[in-house]
Amino acid sequence: MTRVLMLLIAAATASFAAVQSPCKIAFWAGTPFNMTAYTTCYQQHQTEYEKFIASCPAINATLPTVNDAARCDPILSNFSKCLLQSAKLLKPDNTFDDVAYQSIYLKNKCSTDPNFSKVYSKCKTATIKIFERES
Repeated sequence: MTRVLMLLIAAATASFAAVQSPCKIAFWAGTPFNMTAYTTCYQQHQTEYEKFIASCPAINATLPTVNDAARCDPILSNFSKCLLQSAKLLKPDNTFDDVAYQSIYLKNKCSTDPNFSKVYSKCKTATIKIFERES
């Protein structure tokens, strides 16, 4: 699930040009880190979180095979769902609500950005595969 958020960040980042596009501004303004939600979710899922930290190496962009996604991603499933639920990005059927993500967090500023559109669909497909594997 941490990959879900990282992939979404990658999609938004890929759409950013050197200039401050409305999409880029909306992305950085709409991606707050909610420490209260993090703390609450950590307390509820501390065992799984600590198991992940102890047994799964960090994702390394230069060595993408280091993290055993099939083994490690499911460990954080409940923790990640908790974070998404607190951010209002989890549908009642436990699927990621990308419509809410684009409307709440990006304020629909990226829907007309051609660079964002190019990457987002590929990113969303990959993200959903990870999300479903974690569930």
